[in-house]
Amino acid sequence: MIICVGREFGSGGHEIAKRLAQNLQIDFWDKELLDRAIEQSSLPAEKLAAVDEKKANPWLHRVWYDQNDKELRGKPANEILFILQSRLILEQAQKGNCIFVGRCADEVLRKNHVEHISLFVAAPFEKRVERKCALTGMDAKAMSSLIKKTDAQRRDYYNHHTGRSWGSISNYDVCINSASLGIDRTALALTEFCRKLNG
Repeated sequence: MIICVGREFGSGGHEIAKRLAQNLQIDFWDKELLDRAIEQSSLPAEKLAAVDEKKANPWLHRVWYDQNDKELRGKPANEILFILQSRLILEQAQKGNCIFVGRCADEVLRKNHVEHISLFVAAPFEKRVERKCALTGMDAKAMSSLIKKTDAQRRDYYNHHTGRSWGSISNYDVCINSASLGIDRTALALTEFCRKLNG
């Protein structure tokens, strides 16, 4: 079973995906994809980390790749990272059951004809602000700006690399409002759904 989870910032998508992986006893990939991509490249870690899930201005994050991989040569950091993470997504999917969070994993697998379950976790904006403020201690105004910025970056990144619309319900098997059930019950509901769909 291979599952891809898209998420709005502050919706709890990361936590839900992690609990889903624990419930199903399968591997979990989120920031781990970034870490592994950094390990496999000869590029500065801070350059790649700065463009993770962002459609960055290539001139702001220009790097010079001078190794043997022709596919990466001359590309900006965000394109290099997308290629490296896409390779890792396919590699891990071929190894067996796992969950991928973000990073256009659903589209990477779809284009390569790999069967998967695609989920999207959302929540009302005010609930996301409230949740992230409680977790971080940031004030509501600053958190509102951060949520809008992060969602916009994820949307631009996804739309750029997939040609599809981030968060559009037609792209996913299930879209769920995590505020309706809370983190734990949303994870349980998605666990049951994935088991039935896979069974």
